Amino acid sequence: MIFYFIIRITAMKLNALTSAVALGVITMTQLVGCGGETLKVELVDSTSSSTETTETDTTADSTADTTTETSTNESLTSLQRVLANEDETSAANCESDTDIATLVCNVNVFLATLSEEQQASILYNWSDSTAKTTWSNLPGVTRNGLKFGDLNDEQLTAAFNVLKAALSEEGYKDFFGTLAADDYIGTYDASSTTTTTDTTATDTAATDMGTPPEGFTGTPPEGFDSGTAPTGAGPMGGSDTYVSDNFSIAFIGNPAADDVWMLQFGGHHMAYNITYLYGEGYPTPHHLGAEPKVSFQVHEETYSTLVDESEKLQAMYAAMSDAEFSYAYLSGQSFSDVLMGPDNGSGVMPTDYPTSEGILVSDLNADAQAKVKEVMLAWINDYSEDVAAPLEAAYLSVEALAQTYVAWAGDETTGIDVDTDGTYMRIDGPRFWLEIICQNGVVIQNETHYHTIFRDKAMDYGNSL
Repeated sequence: MIFYFIIRITAMKLNALTSAVALGVITMTQLVGCGGETLKVELVDSTSSSTETTETDTTADSTADTTTETSTNESLTSLQRVLANEDETSAANCESDTDIATLVCNVNVFLATLSEEQQASILYNWSDSTAKTTWSNLPGVTRNGLKFGDLNDEQLTAAFNVLKAALSEEGYKDFFGTLAADDYIGTYDASSTTTTTDTTATDTAATDMGTPPEGFTGTPPEGFDSGTAPTGAGPMGGSDTYVSDNFSIAFIGNPAADDVWMLQFGGHHMAYNITYLYGEGYPTPHHLGAEPKVSFQVHEETYSTLVDESEKLQAMYAAMSDAEFSYAYLSGQSFSDVLMGPDNGSGVMPTDYPTSEGILVSDLNADAQAKVKEVMLAWINDYSEDVAAPLEAAYLSVEALAQTYVAWAGDETTGIDVDTDGTYMRIDGPRFWLEIICQNGVVIQNETHYHTIFRDKAMDYGNSL
């Protein structure tokens, strides 16, 4: 039985997905359920299609039939549906000798579950720099691709298999925990909670992203909703603004081990932008946030999003001597959010990073130096080994660390206090860039929450915009 992929190109000539069949990337086992029918895949430009598709053509081909055969329980969130089908996650026969081959196999299995219309909404042209840079930390923002909530159970399970293949075990926990956090705050009842913040507070990212680098404005492209945080007085839980259904997945380029492409998935407090250049992965820009920033329970499970990373950060600063800690302080500077935040479809990489400040890693005591490396690895190791290993070698080399600075800002009298609004932490290397900011909570208003951004000054988006 032969599977044909028909490509309709709208912006530039790309390698047809039939090459994947010829190369043996797609096998009959991997495409079980396609029924042997012709599978049509349309690569689209973000200017023509970047919105979610909810309709399914049940007569177009047999892949559309799977949409009707697999029912979706609308009373459950996407995360609950995945938990209910947990035994099916990673059930695809995609094990391989390399991480990239395993990932590509899972991508093709997922694409085979989609209707023609859904495929048109999830695949973007490699030359589309607007699509590559379209991501945000905010809720209520239009994102590329398909929403989890618009996928049936089979499709959703296949999508999560893709993400599981792209991430390490620890990275998948952070991804899962961020989804869980939105389900949690989406039903949060703060009626008995004492609020310590301004009752009209909104996510500061909606109005104040800190001071951007000179010349970088990140203006959203025409037709792209930059999004704002929910407004109004009081906590904002208990609505459909915060729910795992609103997270999305998209592909830019031709997902193949020997080609160039990008995997995007994200939502509120989440943006993964993993670029693959002929099998080599570059996982930045990467944003994660956490509200709540402490362990919480939802769907009868306990989650601890960014708790481990926070503990490593606090231990890093605690290991400094008083003199080192003082030297790392960014005197006279205050921050309301990370500086190098969302690119909002700008189509360009930000290059005007702030001048490196703080204390050099090489000037820290041995214990503090070791803990800096632990923090950096906590972000690097969120990805599969074939992606993480080259980054570790580049970022943690003796030469790189000799040019890497650690800095912080906030209340100089209290020091690093993650329960204080405006506490800011940074690691700044030749390529490695990491920021963490503590902000007053948006929904859980009597606690702070985290925004983080991990970027590579040279290789964001694989340096391929």
